[in-house]
Amino acid sequence: FIIAAVLLTVFFGKKFNGTKSTKVLLGTYFIILVATVIVYYSIPQSSFFASESDTENLTYDQIHQAIEQGKIENVEAIKEKERWNIPFEQKELNIQLFENNNMYAIFDRKENEDKTIEVIYYVANTNFNGYDFYEEIPVPSVTIEGNYLTAYPPTDNQVKLYSFHNDFVISQFRGGGITDDFERRYEDDKPLNYEFLIVRVPKSIELIGSEFVNFLGE
Repeated sequence: FIIAAVLLTVFFGKKFNGTKSTKVLLGTYFIILVATVIVYYSIPQSSFFASESDTENLTYDQIHQAIEQGKIENVEAIKEKERWNIPFEQKELNIQLFENNNMYAIFDRKENEDKTIEVIYYVANTNFNGYDFYEEIPVPSVTIEGNYLTAYPPTDNQVKLYSFHNDFVISQFRGGGITDDFERRYEDDKPLNYEFLIVRVPKSIELIGSEFVNFLGE
């Protein structure tokens, strides 16, 4: 169609000048657009590759509600990424440095005294435009130095997504497409790749270094 448009433009351009040649060019382009729509609807849908089904993204409020109510395991959009089991035999755990990493964290009391601090790293809303970024997400570094619990956020990780929509001939008339999907990400309250930590400690350990400690269910 593009080659035909060029040839017709060159051919008629020699016969018409000024306004007439412009009308011929626009008329030819309009005919091509209409023809592409007809061709598009004539192609069997089975010839297109179906994208993965998107997991429904959650808003900030929905994520925090699932965390605080302990319903993480029942939410498909929230996935466990990494887990640390760190031996700890002291009576006090200082969480001052841990809470200064700007990553949302919430604590939970274990029923047993296994002398182990368990840290679980979760990510939410990892699906975008039919692609799951779960595997590309780096994990933080979690350690205990003395009686200080520390967590260093992962380094920035850039991922490039190359995508196309096979409905360009339709979207050029009614709008929509990949760019609109990206722009809508900044208009709603659904963060892409929201991350948080849950720290499970033995019930006898005292948490120090912070006035505000969030516990599950409290």
